[in-house]
Amino acid sequence: MNGNVRARDQGRIFMRIRRKENEMQKMPVYDSDFDGQRLIFHPTAVAHWLRKGVTAGPLYAEVDLINRCNCNCVFCGVDFRVNKGTKTVMETPLAARLVRGLAKLGCRAVMFSGDGEPLMNPDAGKIIKDASGVLGVSLTTNGTLLNDRNAGMLDGLRWLRFSINGYDRASYAAVHRCSPEMFDRAIGGVRAAVERKRKKRLPVTIGVQMTLLDMNAGGALELARVVRRIGADYFSVKPYSRHPKCLNRVRVSYNRYLGLGDELGRLDTDAFKTIFRAESFLKAGSRKPYTRCYGAGFMCFVASDGNVYQCNVFAGDRRFLIGNIRDTDIADIWKSERRRKVVAGIERMRMDGCRDICRMDACNRYLWRLKHPLAHDDFV
Repeated sequence: MNGNVRARDQGRIFMRIRRKENEMQKMPVYDSDFDGQRLIFHPTAVAHWLRKGVTAGPLYAEVDLINRCNCNCVFCGVDFRVNKGTKTVMETPLAARLVRGLAKLGCRAVMFSGDGEPLMNPDAGKIIKDASGVLGVSLTTNGTLLNDRNAGMLDGLRWLRFSINGYDRASYAAVHRCSPEMFDRAIGGVRAAVERKRKKRLPVTIGVQMTLLDMNAGGALELARVVRRIGADYFSVKPYSRHPKCLNRVRVSYNRYLGLGDELGRLDTDAFKTIFRAESFLKAGSRKPYTRCYGAGFMCFVASDGNVYQCNVFAGDRRFLIGNIRDTDIADIWKSERRRKVVAGIERMRMDGCRDICRMDACNRYLWRLKHPLAHDDFV
């Protein structure tokens, strides 16, 4: 009896492995594991950090093009600084100098974003197009300002992600706190991007991401179907992650939504994938298994006013400010004593004061294990 049970178990495991291998063969050209980390693909940079205790330069940078937004989302992670104070805009010459400097430091990729909507920057198209000739470039946008006239900025992108958090005009207006017609413009932006990709046979990966809230969860499947019909490459659902300084008081209990991933998965095809961020949902509210942040040293955030912060989560907090590219080259900022002190301060931080489900969480788990190996890690 026990032998038969073991044989059946082995058979199930074997079939599961074969199914996984078959899935890998059908995988799209992009990595759909949004909860994983990619430092393992940069062993030289990690080895330098292990040996020297510092990074030679950022592998990845986020660049803010403007501190204004045309929406006022109920869950906004930067509601304490977007549309606040003096309007600042990243100019084309400054962005070009920054990108060249990042490339010289060994940076591999940059994501253009915003403390608001990056396409509100009138120079966004040229900045993005020029940068794509130097580094790997991506863009996150709400899509309402993307249309046939400015879609040329897509031509050099590695990936483009739309943040759409309502499934129809009414729900979009409620979540984004804007006029209902903005939903039509957002969907129109996705459609314009997909049409340009098809027409020019671009390699850009186009996706739509929804932050799951009680007020939009009932329409996640409906939005996924719309996105699939348009021809996007994927639809992603992620949990809300509250910034420590957020003004909003959004609270979501995700236990009742964990089955949504299976429902979304039924929409998958060879050309379209749904990505339910199950690992992030399960991590929400849990304690971090490390006591130091090492991952922040591999990235940086550059605000539209030129300020450079070592940690994107705490942009605007002068404790994390390492310089300003308007008066200092990014290479000099990276090698400065100021940055060394900021990194040391980050590594001394208590993790319970950091953001839940931080972007660098998976990297930190990996780096912590490298610094603190377990007893049997030598048995590869």
